[in-house]
Amino acid sequence: MTIGQKIFYLLSQKNMTQKEFSDRTGISTTTISDWKKKNTNPGSEKIMSICAALDVTPEYLLSGVTEDSDRGHDIEYLVLPRGTEERELIEIFNDIEWFERSRLLEYARKLAKHSSESEKYRRAHTDSSMVKIAEFCDIEMYIDSEFKGEPSLEINYLDDDIQGSIDLKNGTIEGDFSKYVIPVIREWYSDHRTRLIQMWDSRTPELIEAWD
Repeated sequence: MTIGQKIFYLLSQKNMTQKEFSDRTGISTTTISDWKKKNTNPGSEKIMSICAALDVTPEYLLSGVTEDSDRGHDIEYLVLPRGTEERELIEIFNDIEWFERSRLLEYARKLAKHSSESEKYRRAHTDSSMVKIAEFCDIEMYIDSEFKGEPSLEINYLDDDIQGSIDLKNGTIEGDFSKYVIPVIREWYSDHRTRLIQMWDSRTPELIEAWD
């Protein structure tokens, strides 16, 4: 059985019309009909989208390994449509030199960790009134939207998963931050002190622009 014949067999088994198959794969109905009329096979660049539409593995479509076989079931395939950011990222990764790939992967891992730590902090404060107003150098700043107590911000340092606070009036920093992190916090506070005090006095949380 050719690949084209398998496709039409699967279409029949799934009660899928050629039009529906065309919509799912982006392959024209004329091209699909030609596989049957001329007994030809689809190009290799179409295999992954065909497998996604028919919910089969490429191994099954190409080699005839049956769906109830153990072969191929532990293999995961990812189909990324053209024009998506995910597809663009993979294409960029494939185009760069191998030593640059390791740097890109390391950066992606750091971003993933950053996102995970931020989400963990957010979940821990879901029921609170804390609102994030700034993020810089892996440091997040949160303000109490109910403006209770003395003017202050909560600090979440993502890299070391350390929390603390800063007094908006005198700049006193509380928390087990390293000697490298404290000066960064202090400088950011110095640059934004007036605006932060105004924010507290007006009882209006505002997102502060990026800061390096």
